[in-house]
Amino acid sequence: SSGINAEYGGERGAFYCVLDTGLSKTSSGARIFGVLKGAVDGGLDIPHSSKRFPGYNTESGEYDAGAHRSRILGEHISSYMQSLLDEDEDAYKRQFATYR
Repeated sequence: SSGINAEYGGERGAFYCVLDTGLSKTSSGARIFGVLKGAVDGGLDIPHSSKRFPGYNTESGEYDAGAHRSRILGEHISSYMQSLLDEDEDAYKRQFATYR
């Protein structure tokens, strides 16, 4: 039978994968690393470093999961929308006319 085998190195465990970014940009904080984080959280065994995830602070060398979560939920877009509305209502209407 030709089934999928979840053994790596003789041990059963999560599927071992390698991230192939193809032509996607691989700068730190790029969306592709959000996808990687979701795959790792979902149980896949993918070699990675949290230094590439949104929410990693290069100065302190620490990863902030809360900052990453706020990016996933689009809180940065919400705050931009609110600041634009406060500063220039016409610009807000032009930028977000199709969103309701």
